[in-house]
Amino acid sequence: MFLERINLIRRLIAALGDALDMARETGTLDRFPDFYELREKAAKDLGEMVRTAYNNGGITEAQAQSAMRPIYSTANEAQHTSA
Repeated sequence: MFLERINLIRRLIAALGDALDMARETGTLDRFPDFYELREKAAKDLGEMVRTAYNNGGITEAQAQSAMRPIYSTANEAQHTSA
């Protein structure tokens, strides 16, 4: 349960990162602050969820470290979770 939710939040963060890149590339910078704020909130939520899950024994240390690895893009996340 925890890992499914963690993976979902990681994918959300990746998608918001992709949206930030697209906003930058297309010059639609009016959307940039919205995407940035949502990504930051999701990242904080991810950190809290991982800490809680680890402290309550819901995930192992290795799973917690994996959950907190850098998030690059949706393609990277899809590749990592399907492997």
